[in-house]
Amino acid sequence: METAIIERPVMTDESMDESNIVMLDVGLIDPNPANPRRDVGDVSELADSIRAQGIRQNLLVTPTPRGRYLLVIGHRRLAAAKLAGLSRVPAVVADLSEREQRELMLVENSQRADLTVIEEADGYQGLLDLGVGVDEAAQRTGRSVSLVRRRLKIAAIGENARSKAGTAQLSIDDWETIADFDRYPDLQERLAEAAGGKNWNMAVKHARQERTWREWLDTARAELERMGIDAADEQPNTDGWYDSPKGLRRTTMLTTGDIAKAIDAWRDSHDGATPVVGVRAEGASWARGIVLYETVDEEAETAAREAREARWREEREREERETAPAKEFARASRDLRIAFVTHLMELKSQPKGIGRAVALLSARFALDALTEGFDQWDSHAEDVWGQITGIDTTGDGADAEEPESEAEDPLRASVTAMIAGDPQRAAFGLLYALAEERVSWETWRGAATIAEHAAPLYEALETLGYRTSDTETEALNGSLAPIDDDDNGGDAGIGQDGEPDDDGTSQTDDASGEPEDAE
Repeated sequence: METAIIERPVMTDESMDESNIVMLDVGLIDPNPANPRRDVGDVSELADSIRAQGIRQNLLVTPTPRGRYLLVIGHRRLAAAKLAGLSRVPAVVADLSEREQRELMLVENSQRADLTVIEEADGYQGLLDLGVGVDEAAQRTGRSVSLVRRRLKIAAIGENARSKAGTAQLSIDDWETIADFDRYPDLQERLAEAAGGKNWNMAVKHARQERTWREWLDTARAELERMGIDAADEQPNTDGWYDSPKGLRRTTMLTTGDIAKAIDAWRDSHDGATPVVGVRAEGASWARGIVLYETVDEEAETAAREAREARWREEREREERETAPAKEFARASRDLRIAFVTHLMELKSQPKGIGRAVALLSARFALDALTEGFDQWDSHAEDVWGQITGIDTTGDGADAEEPESEAEDPLRASVTAMIAGDPQRAAFGLLYALAEERVSWETWRGAATIAEHAAPLYEALETLGYRTSDTETEALNGSLAPIDDDDNGGDAGIGQDGEPDDDGTSQTDDASGEPEDAE
């Protein structure tokens, strides 16, 4: 049970002695609006103690006009006395200045463990507002100067940030971290909202990165102004992207480092010219920066772009012509292989040669696993299994009322059932599905991929009696692989992204599939 505090109230001078103790009507005592403690909390236990023992420590009040008194020390005792039903309480009456009142309240409350960091910080700020210096405030409250300075920094946190913290009881470290962002109230609000939760550390990391960026941007702007370079503020478009202004080409994007050195380096590489400078300060972090532009000839740029587009279309058409036979063959041969294996899976007796086929496929996949590993991203091997077994592996036929967490994976269920009855056939079906998945139209375009993926599959199928057609044999021998033609460029002009290279530079497609110069 909480008990009333017994020690005597703090006296500021000799006039505040026991001879000034009077019994005051509780209705004449007003709480002090400058009290650092915002909430007296639950005083029920203290009220029980007062009922049993009375108030053992006097309140401290100062007189106000019209015969009322302002409470300085004893806010919890006054609230508990009212709860206990007392009509009068013992109090020391002393004439105190506002500064003396604040000092006494701060000293008393700061000695209590339940005083919040914000309440203590605001208490120190209240003293400074009355002209008390930092050193004097530290001396009067018995705290170090560095602690008082840190609390004052917390006191400067705005109301918006404080409200974002809600009812979370933040630690001193949390509040001091938030206070470190005093130049950026919006970052303080973000941190206060995340404080006390699982996203706190990530929020602090992002806030520090954002602060570093803003500080660099301020420094860079000042340096550009010193150099006499007018930097234009740019705005993102409706999609959040930045477009280069007409007649300009972006050459450099700066987000860190010495801006003056970057400008000098740019001038050295552009025959002493000065770049056009744009500032991208809004939007996503990856889109922001200071951009250096060079001027371009719009007509020449348009002509060059149209020429690139024409070459791009021509290369795409040529590629489509060259790849069409491989794509058509891939579809047809796949159908033949799947039909053959489907027949094998339907036989009542075990197909002749299945053991060797399983061994061949197993060896191949074991070798691949050891050398390069499996890549099942966006795999359709499950679809092949469904085709050759006739088993629905999508789960569409499952009981709709059965909870998803309890429903068995259709693929696993079908494989498990087959393993129980015919493990060799199940193993072969799975291996075949995996092997078939690795054969696409692109496989037939290269000798290496044919040897790695297509040839082993056909070798296994032929062991089981599959009759390889002449067209398939020709494809296995490379009939669908492109023919190198050094005279007309052949495939040398196709970049890694499938577009024609232009002086070693590949173009970028926009969402419509057309090359686009906008960034």
